[in-house]
Amino acid sequence: MKLILVRHGKPETQAGATPANPPLSALGREQAGRVGHYLAGTAVDAIVHSGMARAAATAQPLVDRLAIVPEAIANLGEVDRYGVDYANAEIIRARGDEEWRRFLGDPIGYFGIDPKRFRSETLDAFAELFERRDLETVAIFTHGFPINILLGQALGLDGMGHFLPDYGSITRLAGSSLERLAVVSVNETAHLSGRFMDAAA
Repeated sequence: MKLILVRHGKPETQAGATPANPPLSALGREQAGRVGHYLAGTAVDAIVHSGMARAAATAQPLVDRLAIVPEAIANLGEVDRYGVDYANAEIIRARGDEEWRRFLGDPIGYFGIDPKRFRSETLDAFAELFERRDLETVAIFTHGFPINILLGQALGLDGMGHFLPDYGSITRLAGSSLERLAVVSVNETAHLSGRFMDAAA
């Protein structure tokens, strides 16, 4: 199975705490459009998203182009799927060096979430996709930590904060199960430059 993992576009955040499940920002909607345009020529059997607003909205341009009914899998969501406030790396960095070090020391625990539970639930969600023998290529619109978890699984890495995928980036893996996974690419961003849009204009 080929997995095309797309990190959602940039969300709308606010000064101070941002409530869970924020929508896309204007830039995020633009990034979503570029992802949809870029992947429209790919033979995709299914489109999956986490059900969170920013992931579902990032998937929508591709859904519209391919006329595929998307499937929501909640356990492919980010830590704020549990209802905690949303905070991305930029927000945490802005809180100062001490907060940033605390986050790096325990990226999931920083939000008050059990890291083992989060990792287990996330991997179970990916495993369920591998059980779908009717699928060859799946576009998965998800989040930074789930992408990290699957990359870590494929590469045998401990921890969950080795990679910082850009908003709207694409990461590709292929394999037959969680135990037989190969990394094809990490953090593709060329499609976000607009040159693919311009070439088709």
